Amino acid sequence: MNFDLVLESLRDALLLPEIESRPVPIDERFVQIPPERLREAVAVLVNNLELRHLSTITGQDTGQGIELLYHFWHGNGLTLCTTVPYEKPTVDTLMALIPAAAFYEAEVTEMLGVTFVGNADPGPLFLPDDWDGDPPLRKQNAHG
Repeated sequence: MNFDLVLESLRDALLLPEIESRPVPIDERFVQIPPERLREAVAVLVNNLELRHLSTITGQDTGQGIELLYHFWHGNGLTLCTTVPYEKPTVDTLMALIPAAAFYEAEVTEMLGVTFVGNADPGPLFLPDDWDGDPPLRKQNAHG
């Protein structure tokens, strides 16, 4: 994967003069994308660069918000990072672009309480059907 081409394509398509990017060990790059532009960024990867292998979506409660990491692979790794606020933890679904994203989105919904707009069937996957507690991977007392 040509990281320079990926960054240039994302900058051009999203009309963002700067995109934060940082290399990580083992031939991977993390790219920060605003949550409202995430679906558009993934469309660039899928439609323009033929980068379709979404390995997983991981999420973590950082104490400042919920960070979502979209891990792509094509000879090396590219992770799109975005953070959604606690008050409105929503982001558009990727199901129309990558149907397999449905499973990963359902897991993040269940474990962190993120809503993927457009995903009509977000679970449950792991928790009991009658679970009525907070999402289990949210930090306790971290955000009121």
